[in-house]
Amino acid sequence: MNPASRFLLVGLGTVMLFAVAAVAGVVWQVDHAARGHALDQLRVTATVERELAANRLSELQLRADLLAQDPAFVDYVAQSLIPNPQLGGAVDSASISDLLKDRRRGYDIAMVLDPQGRPVATSGIFLKDHASIQHDALVTGAISQLQPQQGLWVDHAQLYWVSVSPLVRGAALQGVLIAASRVDDAFAIAVSRIAHTDVALLMQPVAGSALPPSTGLGWTGAALSAQLDRVLAVSNSAGKALNLTDGQHATVSWVTPLQASGGRAALVAIGPDKEGTALNPVALPWLVGVVGFALCALLLVLLQWWRTWLPLQRMLAVIELAGQGDQHLTIRTSGSAIVRRLREGINPLLHRVL
Repeated sequence: MNPASRFLLVGLGTVMLFAVAAVAGVVWQVDHAARGHALDQLRVTATVERELAANRLSELQLRADLLAQDPAFVDYVAQSLIPNPQLGGAVDSASISDLLKDRRRGYDIAMVLDPQGRPVATSGIFLKDHASIQHDALVTGAISQLQPQQGLWVDHAQLYWVSVSPLVRGAALQGVLIAASRVDDAFAIAVSRIAHTDVALLMQPVAGSALPPSTGLGWTGAALSAQLDRVLAVSNSAGKALNLTDGQHATVSWVTPLQASGGRAALVAIGPDKEGTALNPVALPWLVGVVGFALCALLLVLLQWWRTWLPLQRMLAVIELAGQGDQHLTIRTSGSAIVRRLREGINPLLHRVL
């Protein structure tokens, strides 16, 4: 291969190599930036959830306080918790349940515990066993500190906001009031609308439990259930990014574990489905620039080859013929300025020698 052809091949190959590397770099950088932006948006979902949950818990506490701070209610509970000989020494749970049913407003479940934290009466249905309720951190905290406690409970794959209020008369604890509201689809949808992303709340499942509360915007039901073990395994309180896939969907998500007693729960903020090999539109201007520079570089290589290397190769062929004894040779090739000056300097030498 002569030098001119080698220059052309190396030059074109180098330009193409750098162009491919630049395209790959642009695509990677844009995708990396887009992923970072998407994760930042998904992280915001946890903040939105905390703010909305705090508002719901405050509202629940205000409603519970209407009972817990009502002296007549506290007195009635205190009297009903005194063992009644007519009931065989048992407390009057039925009358407390009737009162809770009449007075419960704005929440799903109300429960009264005795001063030791043992459940006595309920309005609504809690499947949580009595021992778990008695030893729950919210209940023991309310009893020991005589201050209301709020938090989350997981009860048979259902998430509840819970307010635990001590019933105090004078300085003595008379009992404990639990008020609970279900965390339902409406809450997940509210978080989704504010955070502008799909949202799901996942809990440990039990046989026959309902699908997890979610926005219903794609990743719901069975699709999320297939990812349940991986999602609930996240323990970092700040959250963690997870790539989710089920054969039909593939996306990045941000999983934030929820501090709940009775089971594991997590908030999952789900990004849009990945489009496979589809090009990110943000990369188009950069790719156009790379292609433009590559075309300019290719043209410069071709111009350099056509105007300099190819004429030099032809001049070299003439000089080689002159060296073999051929007479009356003249270099007539044209090209760049340096080629023309070289031609004007070599022709007199050829004529003089010949």
